[in-house]
Amino acid sequence: MLACLFKALYSDLSHEQLVQASFSSLLLCMIVGVYWLMRSLKDSIFATTVGLEYQPTAKMLSLVVVTVMLFFYNKLVDVVPRDQLFKVICCGFSAVFIAIASVLQSSTYGLYGQDGQALPASSTRLVGWIHYFAIESYGSLVVSLFWQHINAQMNLKEAKAQYGLIVAGGQVGAISGCTLVVSSRTLGVAELYYLGGILTLTPPIIVYFYLKRFPIVAANSTTHGAAAKRVAPGFLEGLRLLFRHPYVLGIFAVSALFEVIATILDYQMKVLGKASHDSTADFASFMGLFGQATNSVSLLFSVVGTSFVIRTFGLRLTLMLFPAMLVVVIALVYCSPSMHVLFWVMVTIKALSYALNNPSKEMLYMVTTDSIKFKAKSWIDVFGGRASKAMGSVVTNAFKKPVSALMLYGSLISLAIACGLLLVTSLLGRAFERLSTTEQLIGMDGPSTDEEVQSLTETDEQDDAEAPLRKN
Repeated sequence: MLACLFKALYSDLSHEQLVQASFSSLLLCMIVGVYWLMRSLKDSIFATTVGLEYQPTAKMLSLVVVTVMLFFYNKLVDVVPRDQLFKVICCGFSAVFIAIASVLQSSTYGLYGQDGQALPASSTRLVGWIHYFAIESYGSLVVSLFWQHINAQMNLKEAKAQYGLIVAGGQVGAISGCTLVVSSRTLGVAELYYLGGILTLTPPIIVYFYLKRFPIVAANSTTHGAAAKRVAPGFLEGLRLLFRHPYVLGIFAVSALFEVIATILDYQMKVLGKASHDSTADFASFMGLFGQATNSVSLLFSVVGTSFVIRTFGLRLTLMLFPAMLVVVIALVYCSPSMHVLFWVMVTIKALSYALNNPSKEMLYMVTTDSIKFKAKSWIDVFGGRASKAMGSVVTNAFKKPVSALMLYGSLISLAIACGLLLVTSLLGRAFERLSTTEQLIGMDGPSTDEEVQSLTETDEQDDAEAPLRKN
């Protein structure tokens, strides 16, 4: 019976594929676990050291910081072997996190003075800004690097079968990280920060053993596959590919539009949540509970639903399910703008984003070359993610006072964006189906820009009418 259930949920996974998925799941578990540990601390530390009213400004400034980091990352991709990227990047972030933790313990520059009382919040306290930018950069670069690594090694059939198990591992890590932060009053905020810095060193170790079991096989340089695996050098190669290919711009839109909505709703929830929780530890505990709830729902869905839904409904309908759900829950916030409603709305959209939307979005890269997977994807995930959060922060900054205006106009703008996202996912899903059928790769010498645009905008009726001509 269990074997039948496993087959229904994950299709036929061989022993080697199951081992591969387990390695990938453990790797994502550690990456996401560290991220959610630090993320759950991020807002409470920033609110204590700088002030929560500066969060929209921090999100906008983080766009500049991560853009600089992105140039550095693209240079690393050019000069560092791909199997060494995790080692270089994770060791760098570990050093930064441990340094910040030591400052947070200081009675002069940290969280608390010698009397045990919180030091006054001020926009001039650099530790709060550096802490915020470091966590934002880690969440963008390391998670993006993980999916670049996975997408470069799997085909579409393997991805549909394994992504559910892989995402489940990430949610186990996220729940663990959030659970630690719920106990921040007992364990200590700075001590948890130290732990996050140490755990950041584990992904390179997992990658090392993964590559010992599944070594990268070099392809013959004359083959079509080798050309697809080659990553073109250049600081701006990713941007060139992004604007050269409408399909890749479509992936950018899917990523960015949701982040704008999430930023608006997230700030709405935090404003109401901060008003109900006075101390740093209490607000951190509230955010930890949010993380626990989000990732528990996401874990449950990723185990029983991710692979099943994608294989049953296909990628196009799966992509469209998420923005359709956004329209419904945003309308609910508009009608009932309370902290409890926003809490569960954010739990729902974040959980389904991690368990369903993100894996579906990553599969869109299966019909692209490695140059797009490593160079263009880094711009989409890092710059696009920060730019969209900055755009969301422009909205929240414009309507942050009074709170009633934030709830009204933030919800209306989010609803309009969700409707646009529904249209984009429909077009992009249709283009993916055509590319998969014809076995074309975006980024190879093939379809021109005009042909890609036509592939995105053709209707199903046009496609059916042209099918006999293509067969002939």
